[in-house]
Amino acid sequence: MTATAAPAIDPAPPRRRDAAQTRARILSAARRVFATRDYTQARVSDVAAAAQVNQALVIRYFGSKEHLFETALNAVLDELPMQGGYEWQGLAQHIVAHLTCDDEDKPDPLPMVIHATSDPVAQAISQRVMEHRIIIPLAAWLGGADGVVRAAEILALCAGFFTYRHLLPMPPFIGTMDPGARSWLERSLEDILNGSARGRDQHVNQR
Repeated sequence: MTATAAPAIDPAPPRRRDAAQTRARILSAARRVFATRDYTQARVSDVAAAAQVNQALVIRYFGSKEHLFETALNAVLDELPMQGGYEWQGLAQHIVAHLTCDDEDKPDPLPMVIHATSDPVAQAISQRVMEHRIIIPLAAWLGGADGVVRAAEILALCAGFFTYRHLLPMPPFIGTMDPGARSWLERSLEDILNGSARGRDQHVNQR
């Protein structure tokens, strides 16, 4: 008696990659890597490993480390709650609440921008993106001839606070923030906001 051959089983078709999902995963990994490592030390291979993809795929999607960084930075800015517009009342308190929230998943461009300062190309990218996405819109909203100056002051104050909370920690700023220090930061932001003619007018009208 001859044995009957088992029927051939067709191999499973290869799984198709979801391009949009893969790209999103790479961007998410890039945001974490660039926010926690000096730009010169952050490698495309680190992003690929975090995203669980091949390094060549990262290059295929984004072309270069510089373009990956710029795309990731813009993606963070897209998620900022104030991108849809600003509300004057409580804005200083809102900014301070954002700065003192240590949730790693919150959208925050400052870690990426500050870690990029070690590389001239990445630094130039950061300056250009932050100017067009933050400084110019905020200055237009503040109004007045000094709008750009005051927008820059707000960003400088926020960056300085981030530095002394995370990179060069000062006791009043770390952990549960000292109430007096928190009040100082809110007042400092309010002073900048209320320095423009529009700010004074709106502040008076809301009283």
